[in-house]
Order: sequence, then structure tokens, then C-alpha cells
Amino acid sequence: FGTMIVQVLFFPSVLIVVAMRKTVLGFTARALPLVDSYMIGLHGHGVARTICCSSSYDIDGDEGSEQLLSNQTLNRISKSTRNTSVNDKRYSDVLESVGIYMNDMKQVMNLPNKRSLGPSDVFCNRELKVDGLSAIGFDMDYTLAQYQQPAFDELAFDGAKEKLVHNLGYPKEVLDFEYDYKLWKRGLIIDTMRGNFLKIDRHKYVRVAYHGFERISPTTRKHLYSRAFNKVVSFSESNFVNMDTLFQFVDAHLFALLINIRDKGDQNFLNCKTYKEIYRDIRESVDLCHRDGIIKDEVARNPEKYIVIDKGLFPMLRNYRIAGLKVFLLTNSYWEYTMQAMNYLYHEKHVDEETKKKE
Repeated sequence: FGTMIVQVLFFPSVLIVVAMRKTVLGFTARALPLVDSYMIGLHGHGVARTICCSSSYDIDGDEGSEQLLSNQTLNRISKSTRNTSVNDKRYSDVLESVGIYMNDMKQVMNLPNKRSLGPSDVFCNRELKVDGLSAIGFDMDYTLAQYQQPAFDELAFDGAKEKLVHNLGYPKEVLDFEYDYKLWKRGLIIDTMRGNFLKIDRHKYVRVAYHGFERISPTTRKHLYSRAFNKVVSFSESNFVNMDTLFQFVDAHLFALLINIRDKGDQNFLNCKTYKEIYRDIRESVDLCHRDGIIKDEVARNPEKYIVIDKGLFPMLRNYRIAGLKVFLLTNSYWEYTMQAMNYLYHEKHVDEETKKKE
């Protein structure tokens, strides 16, 4: 580094980097939901000594260590690394030698043990000057209109089961399936060709993988998804599906249940189908539920059972109008259903046709 001193402090995930000609102390903790590893590199007298590898690809010397790291929670990692980096006297001497004193690092010292998240928190990776906009638009489903889970999802889940059995010839055992939305999170990837569910980190490295509801061993996971010498899996191929909306929880749960049945080998019908064909049948059945009214007609009849009232919705939209912005709704839902849903959100109750026309 020559004689240059580099100081980087990153909060709240605690990144401290100090660099000098003779002494370098590095401590990193990537406190993210997909936290995968941490690294300590200590350089003394120009000689580097590696204590722990920083690569999420190479970290596990044995099969269990990497999986153990992936199971650790954000709080455990951030708390342990915080105690090591800040309170350890060995590191404070080095930090003070380059002009960084513990008493001046109140942000680090006062970091909470738990980072609380709420439904109103906004995460953004791109800045936008709103005063340069003339109009702002919103989708309706799961944007302006939030739905009760699992009640709303069960309409699609139960409807898709019926279509799989009665329209596509799936075994009647499918009708006994039960839905559990708590098993799924947005951000997962479905490998429809192999019947696997993947959790990847920001480097596109597969941290955790399941086949149906069965966890895949680290050895098998690496064999299937590890990068080649000069190529990293992009997960952009047609057999990979990103679970980026809440609608896809139904698809994922049905797929996992059918994978388990197929793998038992007791159903000749499923044995003749590939995982990708099974997923395609699920998609077709769920899409048909959205088109033929099984879902939306029921919601329109009983909006109070399925739609979440948001007291801050229309004040927000009015503030945009007051600021001079045009506000519009952009949705692929039918006009009739859109009128029912938005009127329910506006009036906060199910209203008759005459009331709708007055507004």
C-alpha cells in the first residue's frame, strides 16, 4: 500500500479496513440475510498470514463447516464479530497506531444486537430524483392491494389441485395436499429441470439447496451448481425460475409436494413426467385459476376476507397529487375486479354499485 493509509468503516455490518506500509489489519463481517463467511487477514512486518478464507466457494474444508455457517443467523454473526473487532485489545493497539481510537467509534460500539425490520421499510439500490418526474404509476396486486395470507393463496392452491387432478389426470392424492406459505421466501430460485430449490448469495454461489423438501448435501450441491474454472452459473437459463413475487409461493409448494410423490416411484403417471413437465402443468393450472375467476370472483364477493386495508395508502397517493404528479394504476387484472378491489380499499368496506358511481 506504500505510505497511504486506507480507512473504511461500513455500518451496520461492521467493515473495518486499515492499511499501512508495515501493518495491515482487516476484519470483515458480511452481515446480510445470505451471510456466508467471514474473514480475518493479519499482515505483520510485510508478511501475510491467512487465518480464515474469505471465499464463499472455498471456505469449507469439510462438508459440514460451510453448511454450519449458512445456518447461522444474522444476529449471531454480527454480534460475535462485533465483540472480536471492537473489544479485543490486540486490534485496538493497531487501530490506535494509525489514528483510529475506540472512543471515536461510537457507531460500532452502540450497534444493536438485533436489526429490526418492518413492513414499511424501504430498500433501494438506485437513486432517483422524484422532482424530475411528471407521473408515477402502481401495480395493483400485491402492491396497492395487499392480500391476506394464507387465505388468498389457498384459492389458487385449491383451484390448481382440482385442475391438476380433473383436467390433467394427476393422482387423486393431490387433492389431499395442504398449503403452508411459511416455508417459502422471495429470492429463492427454482431449478425446474432437477426439482431443486436454491438459495444463492450475491456472488451467485448456491449456499443452500433442497430437492423437494429434502436438503441436498454439500457434496451434491457443489457437484450440481459449483462454478467451472472460468464460468459462473448465471441462473438465467429457461429452467431457472426466480421467486420474486408472493404469487409464486403456491407454485413452489405444489412443486415440492409433487416432487416428493414422484420420487417415491409409486405413481406411474408421475414417473412418466420430467420435473420440468410437472412444473409446467402447475403453472398452467395456477394461471387458469387467475383467468377463469376461481380466485378473483371469490375475492370480489368477499373482499374483507382477502384484502388488507392500508390506512396510509390513499394519503400517500394524495400527497403525490399535491406535489404535482399524475398518479395512475397499471394492472393486468380485469376492469371489473379492479373496480371491486380499489373501491374496497378506498371506502374500507364492500359498497354497492350506486356508491361506486358517486366517487
